Amino acid sequence: MAPTSPRIGLIGYGYIGRYIYEQIVTRPELGLQIGFVHNRSAEAVAELPTDIVLEDVGDFAGCGVDLIVELAHPDVTRLHGESFLQETDYMPLSLTAFADAELDDRLRNTAAKSGTRIFVPHGAVIGLDALEEGRETWEEVTIRMDKPVRSLDLSNDPDHDAGDITTRTTLFEGPAREICPRYPRNVNSHAAVALAGIGFDRTHCVLVADPDLEASIIELTAKGGGVEVQIRRENPMQGVSGVMTLMSSLASIGRAKAVQPGLRVC
Repeated sequence: MAPTSPRIGLIGYGYIGRYIYEQIVTRPELGLQIGFVHNRSAEAVAELPTDIVLEDVGDFAGCGVDLIVELAHPDVTRLHGESFLQETDYMPLSLTAFADAELDDRLRNTAAKSGTRIFVPHGAVIGLDALEEGRETWEEVTIRMDKPVRSLDLSNDPDHDAGDITTRTTLFEGPAREICPRYPRNVNSHAAVALAGIGFDRTHCVLVADPDLEASIIELTAKGGGVEVQIRRENPMQGVSGVMTLMSSLASIGRAKAVQPGLRVC
């Protein structure tokens, strides 16, 4: 008997969500099915078949999905992450939610008790596998991100206004624990690095706004035990997300087939 294709639930039908949906429904070779699509605005999903539109996210359990993918906002994880993990595997793209240490603990504990898994997609970051493998070795990890001003959401930044930034400006330098709540829609890459590596308190983050840029530039450095890793990635931007995030998110969903419960980098 042929194995049943995993059923995927999508929360968020924006730039990335639309891409994931279209790829799954038009590429049978991926071996995936859409279990449901939920979006806060009903108008955005009005074009979709009614049998896959989930109006109330609280009704997700009746959809029988094998993996829920969040592509909307970190509040989804805060409000529903534990409920999701009691029933099925969960892949949040808005990883900044994990900077809340109490929430992080609750999610991991729920996954362990339920035998479900939390998948950490690498998004715009290359080298998370090396960070995870060397976690006990690294003495310092730094992620630096330069972004176009137009791609930054500064609504939680008390010190900067996008309209006033006319030259290259360092918005933040400090630990991942502090940058995530200040720029929750912009620094999921920083959260991914912290989760894969040495944690939110020890991961050093730099965020730079540059009005002359048209792409996001990420520079990742890890040092320790005589080993040094340096990675640079440049990624064209669409809104607050990079173009490469589309392909990497789809690939992460396809790789989400680990056997053990808990948190897993993919």
